[in-house]
Amino acid sequence: AGFERGEVHALMGENGAGKRTLGKVIAGLHKPDAGRIVLDGQELRTGSIDEAFAAGIRIVHQELAQCHNLSVAENLCLHDMPRKRGLVDRRAMEERARRLLRDLDPTIDPRSSVGSLAPGRRQIVQIAASLDDGRTGGHGPKVIVFDEPTSSLSIAETERLLTIVRRLASDGLCVLYVSHRMGEIFAACDRVTVLRDGKYVATSVVKEIDEPTLVEQMIGRRVSTPGAKAKPTGAAVEAQTLADAAGGHHTPPPASAEPVLVARDLCSPGVLRNVSVEVRPGEVVGIGGLVGSGRSEVLDAIFGLDARASGSVTVGSKLIAMRNPRAMIRARVGYVPEDRRLQGLFFELGCGENILLPYMPALAHAGVRDAAAEGKLARERVQSFHVKASRMSARPGSLSGGNQQKLLLARWMADNARVLLLDEPTRGIDVGTKAEVYRLIESAAARGAAVLLVSSEMPELLALSDRILVMADGRITGELTGDEKTQKNILTLATRETSAA
Repeated sequence: AGFERGEVHALMGENGAGKRTLGKVIAGLHKPDAGRIVLDGQELRTGSIDEAFAAGIRIVHQELAQCHNLSVAENLCLHDMPRKRGLVDRRAMEERARRLLRDLDPTIDPRSSVGSLAPGRRQIVQIAASLDDGRTGGHGPKVIVFDEPTSSLSIAETERLLTIVRRLASDGLCVLYVSHRMGEIFAACDRVTVLRDGKYVATSVVKEIDEPTLVEQMIGRRVSTPGAKAKPTGAAVEAQTLADAAGGHHTPPPASAEPVLVARDLCSPGVLRNVSVEVRPGEVVGIGGLVGSGRSEVLDAIFGLDARASGSVTVGSKLIAMRNPRAMIRARVGYVPEDRRLQGLFFELGCGENILLPYMPALAHAGVRDAAAEGKLARERVQSFHVKASRMSARPGSLSGGNQQKLLLARWMADNARVLLLDEPTRGIDVGTKAEVYRLIESAAARGAAVLLVSSEMPELLALSDRILVMADGRITGELTGDEKTQKNILTLATRETSAA
C-alpha cells in the first residue's frame, strides 16, 4: 500500500483484519516476516521503534499506553525530558505539555496524574504526545497513525480532533486513520484502504465510494435493509441501519410495568448528585451526556464499584447492599465497563477463564471446579460471540481490540442475565460485529432483561433506547421519549447549566 503526504488515509476492516498490525509494523513495534517500509525514499529498518520514531513516525494507540502514576507533563515528555543543570526542568516540561494540549484540551492540568483523568481525557493526552512538532529540539512527525483515536471522546472532542487531523494533513503530514466509525471516515479522510483477513482488498477515494460498498469490501457481504439509502449520510443512518439489520426492535414494556432495577438518590462526592434510575423488564434505557458528565459513574455506583457511593439499589424486590459487586452478580446483574483493560479483562488469565470467572461457583460441585462444564460453557460463549482466539488458554493481549471487547461481552451477556449495565459496548468494534452486538441487546430486552446503556454515540442511543436520560455535571438534566429523542435535544440537555437543571 502507498500513502501520500498531505492526506488522511483511512484503514478499515473487521476486527482481526490486520489494521492495527499494519500500523504497528509501520511504527516499528512489530517486525514483519517480509516486505519493506520506505519513507521519503529512504528504506527504514523494520522492527525498530527508535528508528521509526527518529524518522518521524508516531502512533496513537487504541489502548491507552501511559504511566498512570506519573503526571500528564511527565507522560508527554518521557521520550525527551527537558533538563537544566543536570536535573529535570519541571517548568519547561509543564510548559511543553501545555503547548501540546493547547489545541486539544487546554483545561487539562499538566501537573495532575494521568491515572486521575477520565478515559476520554487520558486519550487526549495520548494524542497530544504524538503531536510534538520539534520546537523543543525533538524530531517532528511526518507520519501519524491514529488507531481508533475517538473511541473515548465526546462529540465536541471528536469534532476538535477531526479538525486537528485535517490541519495536520494540510501541513504536509501523512495521517493514517483507523476507525470503525463511518461518519468519521467520510467526514475527514481522503482515501480509504480496506483489509480483510490480513490481506489487501482495495483502495478508494472516499468521495467516490458509498457506505454499502465499503461495508461489503470489509466483510464480504452487505449489511442493509429494504429502502436503505445507498449514499452515506453519517452515523445516524449507519446506527439505524445496523439496528434494523440486527432483527428489528423489541416491544418496550408499558409504563405501568414494575421496574426490575431501581436506583434511588445515588450520590458520590464530586461525581454524582441524587441520581435516580428505573428500568423495566424488556426496556433499554440509554444514558447520554458529554464525557465527564457522570454517565459511567452511575453504572459504577449501581454495580458496587464506587467505594464512596451512597443511595439504594433494588433488583426485583430485593434491596442490594451498596458497594457489593458480588451481590450484584448473584442477583444476575452483568456489567460491561468502559475501559476493558483497566476494569474488564484479566490479562494474565486465558480467554476461557476470563469468560468463566463470574460463573465458577455455580458450575462447581462441592467446592471443586468442574473442568468439563467450564470448558463447554467457555466454548459456547466463544462461538456465540465469534471471538477469534487461537485457543481457550490464549491471553487477551494476543487478541485484537475488537476481539477483546467481544470476550468481555461474552462474559456478561448471558441468557439468564436479569439486568445488563453496558458502558460503551461497541467501543472498538467493527461494523459487522456492531450489528451483532445490537442484535444481542435487542434479544436481551426481548427476553425480559432490563438494559441500562451508556454510549457516546448519539445515533446509537437513538437507535436502541426506549428512553434516554441525559446527564450533566453529575445529575440527570432531563428524560427523552418518543419524538423527543433527537440529537438536538440530547445536546441541549447535555450542555444545560447545573443551576437550570
